[in-house]
Amino acid sequence: MLLVDDHPVARRGLHVVVTSSIGECEIFEADNATTALALAHDKRPEMILLDARMPGNMPPEELCRELRELLPNVVIVIFTAFDDATVLHACIAAGANGCLLKDTSELNVGAALRALLAGQFVLDPRIARKLAPEVIRRQAQGTVKLTEREEGVLALLAHGCSNRKIAQQLCLSETTVKGYVTDLLQKLDASSRLEAVVRAYELGLVAPGSQRA
Repeated sequence: MLLVDDHPVARRGLHVVVTSSIGECEIFEADNATTALALAHDKRPEMILLDARMPGNMPPEELCRELRELLPNVVIVIFTAFDDATVLHACIAAGANGCLLKDTSELNVGAALRALLAGQFVLDPRIARKLAPEVIRRQAQGTVKLTEREEGVLALLAHGCSNRKIAQQLCLSETTVKGYVTDLLQKLDASSRLEAVVRAYELGLVAPGSQRA
């Protein structure tokens, strides 16, 4: 686990939450982008909690992109009090798996971290509501046409469900669900499941508040 935040008190608090939520694990800390990249390269963490407002010359979305290129399978979580929609959307597009606000309760943070490690994604509903009206979308509203089955898969994606859980809910094979997810990513011009859900919010294809906190 790698904690990236320039405030020592914030890192200490995250350390406690991580330990109480997922048990004892090796935790590394960085207070700037350069140190974060060096630790990610040397320690190969499974998850990175990243503050979206870091000092220095590297924008958070660029740090996300470099971390994703360095560790393709790492879980990157934006964990911040900073809720600028444009920056957060850029982080999602750069490969973040989830976004949480720092005032989220310890109980909800723990549940979110466990869900993320299980392959799901988490987007705080407050961030989803902020993103929808703020971000300039590439498609005009109403231009994305989904089949009834794709709408069902998208609704479950918006609840953070894995392919296996979607398959169980819709009585489909995981291979079939994977195909639907691929089609949704293409239709929504998204590079990840989380970005697809954000685009769906922007286009009014899912209702704010349906996303798991």
